[in-house]
Amino acid sequence: MIPSSLLILSSLVQAGLCLFSVHDDLLAFPQYEIQFPDLFVTPSEASAILSQNAPGASSMANDDNLATYELMRLRDRSFLCAIPEVKPPPPMNATEKELSKVEEEKELARATSRGWELLSDLEGKCLYFVSGWWSYSFCHNREVRQFHQLPLQQNNQWPPAEDPETQSYVLGQVSPEATNNPMEGTELQATGELRYLVQKLGGGTVCDLTGKERKIEVQFHCNSHGTDRIDWIKEVSICCYLMVIYTPRLCNDVTFLPPRDNKANGITCREVLTEEQQEDFSRRKAKQEQADALRLLEKAAQQILEPEEIPKGHEKQAAVDNDDTEEAEQTHEEKVQQLLDMLEL
Repeated sequence: MIPSSLLILSSLVQAGLCLFSVHDDLLAFPQYEIQFPDLFVTPSEASAILSQNAPGASSMANDDNLATYELMRLRDRSFLCAIPEVKPPPPMNATEKELSKVEEEKELARATSRGWELLSDLEGKCLYFVSGWWSYSFCHNREVRQFHQLPLQQNNQWPPAEDPETQSYVLGQVSPEATNNPMEGTELQATGELRYLVQKLGGGTVCDLTGKERKIEVQFHCNSHGTDRIDWIKEVSICCYLMVIYTPRLCNDVTFLPPRDNKANGITCREVLTEEQQEDFSRRKAKQEQADALRLLEKAAQQILEPEEIPKGHEKQAAVDNDDTEEAEQTHEEKVQQLLDMLEL
């Protein structure tokens, strides 16, 4: 399976890119990343490695660092690819599975309770979101409304004021029975490794098309950048809505923190080169290194040539300083000239 994938994906070698993010397929295991380092092997070295990799061949490698090798071809180029052998975690017995399930249920209950506790500071507050003709308000533990706002005044008032001449809609509200139990209708959900809190609200304005009350699902996601805000809202089906709220409050519990980037298992592919091809490879590598060095010099020269910003109110002082620094300016110009001379090499 892996070799065929390599054949399909190896065309990206010319772009020199990593092939995919490890989060592209959350269900894939193990996860791999094909890498093309700036290295090569000779045909004899490749043959020796492949012969050791043949079925029945003895291996002197450490069992913890095993890899299989495949020779892959892309047009007229050959690559020797090392595929790491990833061992799955040991299976759990029935007792371990039962204990794991119990612990998971306890943790989910704790995180749900703790998450709602962290959101309690939103009590009595409303968040607003403007999207074209419609504006939306989310008032914590009360309701979600959709309305048309009055034309903005010169002072660009906030929050947006509701236009009384246009009909508004309640997309969902907390039922009176849930007032004493605000966690009712709240649960912790997960997408891959990402966990978030969900509140489902019904009892909205009756929909003309379905004859049923509008309802909405509100998702609370941890986001440490900025303040509480409605990120987006969408009508996922007729008179059924989904709202996503970003809040730094949930980030105070490790359960809701976004997953760390997992390092994928690297499949390393080195090009197989003859002696003649190695000479061409060395020339191309030296040319690339020279081009990289020139880019760094150009960047350094640009930074030196850029004029320094002078804060307002300091122009006169800057003029006096310039009169006293002619010698320093000459040194500056000499440095710039040296850089330019190097760029011409």
